[in-house]
Amino acid sequence: MDKTDQQIIDVLNSWKGTKWIHGQSLKGVGTDCIQFVISAAKELEWLPSDYQSIKYNRDWALHNERSILLEEINKVCDEISLNEIQIGDLLIFKFGKCAGHSGFYIGNNKIIHSKIKAGVVEDVFDVKNFHSAWRIRH
Repeated sequence: MDKTDQQIIDVLNSWKGTKWIHGQSLKGVGTDCIQFVISAAKELEWLPSDYQSIKYNRDWALHNERSILLEEINKVCDEISLNEIQIGDLLIFKFGKCAGHSGFYIGNNKIIHSKIKAGVVEDVFDVKNFHSAWRIRH
């Protein structure tokens, strides 16, 4: 379902302040970066309500060259170039040996993502560890 940029931003902002908890996704309680993306996409009606990710270890991307994040994203998204990004697109980052962190682009060079020590927050988009950009098929 098509949403306006403001509707997308409102849904993503409603997750701010949620603590970081690996493998969980409960708004206002705890979520990791991947579960935040999945739950927000469900809330925006971009993914079916019964969509589930595969299970993954918290430190997978630090020690493995195979990115299970990219394998999963490839099932429901199309890769786009950085100059094509729009509000609601996914930005993927590499910290460690493979791509393993995700967040939503919200315009004005900013992202919303779930960070280990901060939870769901808004940050300036820094291309330093940027890996790729993706658009959810909806």
